[in-house]
Amino acid sequence: MRMKSTGIWPLELVANITEVKRVDDWLIMRLRTTTPAGWDLTAALTHEDLRTMLKLLLRPSNLIYLVLGFLRPLPNEPPREY
Repeated sequence: MRMKSTGIWPLELVANITEVKRVDDWLIMRLRTTTPAGWDLTAALTHEDLRTMLKLLLRPSNLIYLVLGFLRPLPNEPPREY
């Protein structure tokens, strides 16, 4: 996963999802960054966050991307401007 920050220091973080677990009414997602440093990040997702994510993933263009991703490898580099 790649994440881009436009805050004080424009920065790209590269991370791997290491764990997803349910705690009460939250879905806790843990990430381990590999670039620029090895940080541990935690995100807490609500049911509303998950509904929003599901709606966005089920858009036709994103759904095609997901299906093709299971059938063939996709480029590892993100687009120039994301």
